[in-house]
Amino acid sequence: MNPEPKKKLPNKKVISSAKFEAKEQFTKSALENLKTENERLFNSLKKSGEIKESKKK
Repeated sequence: MNPEPKKKLPNKKVISSAKFEAKEQFTKSALENLKTENERLFNSLKKSGEIKESKKK
């Protein structure tokens, strides 16, 4: 039986960078979702009359 050749693993720096990128992407996505949800709730409350629009200066 021939042993399978060992695969070369990426170094820690590459792995850390990939993890950072994944976290950053997740954070950006979560932030976008929160902004969208906030706008939707705000518009819903405005339509129902729960809150009144204030004039911006």
